[in-house]
Amino acid sequence: MKTFTPSLTLFLFLLSHLCFAQVDADNSKMDEAIQQSGEWFIKGKDITSVSIGVYSRGEVFTHHFGELDEGQGNRPTDDTMYEIASVTKTMTGYLAARAVREGKISLEDEITGYLEGSYDNLTYDGTPITIRHLLTHTSGLPTFLPEAMNEVFDDKKDREVPINYQVLEQGYDKAIFFQDLGQVALASRPGERYAYSNAGAELVGYILESVYQESIEDLFKGSIWEANEMDNTCIQLNTQQETRLAKGYWLDNDTPSPHFESNLWSTGYGVKTTLADMMKYIAFQLHGQDPTVQTSQEALFDIAKGNSIAYFWNVRLDRYGKSFHHHGGTTGMQNWLFIFPKYDMGISIITNHSDHATPGRLSKAAERILKEVVPD
Repeated sequence: MKTFTPSLTLFLFLLSHLCFAQVDADNSKMDEAIQQSGEWFIKGKDITSVSIGVYSRGEVFTHHFGELDEGQGNRPTDDTMYEIASVTKTMTGYLAARAVREGKISLEDEITGYLEGSYDNLTYDGTPITIRHLLTHTSGLPTFLPEAMNEVFDDKKDREVPINYQVLEQGYDKAIFFQDLGQVALASRPGERYAYSNAGAELVGYILESVYQESIEDLFKGSIWEANEMDNTCIQLNTQQETRLAKGYWLDNDTPSPHFESNLWSTGYGVKTTLADMMKYIAFQLHGQDPTVQTSQEALFDIAKGNSIAYFWNVRLDRYGKSFHHHGGTTGMQNWLFIFPKYDMGISIITNHSDHATPGRLSKAAERILKEVVPD
């Protein structure tokens, strides 16, 4: 789930201050760069741990720092399970791209064609919401349904945010979602402006389940996870995985935040995984033989010069080529995923601390690695 709006400016700064040539092939230099970045990161206020993985030209580097629970000495490992929140959307985007390629759906399909009942409210001045609009966050739908969730994060210093969110989430289900969807009042024409929407991502999940007649988890397994041996990636944890799921912390709370358990389709923020599996996912995005990967990375909406949205991927295009990124955050965990195809490189960085400043610090940590391993 995307609980924050990461700074696009920060990401552009990251890229604009790097003159890519060739990623340094010295493994010791990569290890040293990750080590320095991780040690810098955990010096941040209230942060106790971070896991950093880099995939570079077929080599995998994973390092873990600090302790998951302060004073317990329990350093994270490659087997630690994390909520990756909105990075889930990149997997959902892949499924949508597959459905487009197979003719199950079309980007220009009006979403009301997949809904039961009347939803005249999902049209603005004669323009209906389409699947393209859902995938590019240009539908005009709110960030969250129910609407009350949109107010939970207004106070950045509210220590009760995790509990307040849990109360709303536990009392919400698919039937209420569709009731609320019928009450949404669009404030702008679909397709005109970018406005991040978890509600839109959940609707994509509903549509995918409808056209394939399979659960989202089964679709993820059959399309991505099993083929890439991502054996520790799931929506529903098994008993053994539950013991490895990291506790997450909000602000300076001593009490762990409740884990997210959506009663919707979990296509916006439901996946849990390990850093090791994220390395396999990066390799899949860089080297997957399935042409659906390339389709899912095709830009569908231009935000600004050099910046666009693909199938939920944020895309940056400049003289260094295309790069892709996505942020994910819950009330207990934060992560960034960066992919640089031209340099056969990707970075996944995850922490079990969450507040509104954490995304920027994670991005800065990735920048520090890139500065060390990509020569001027």
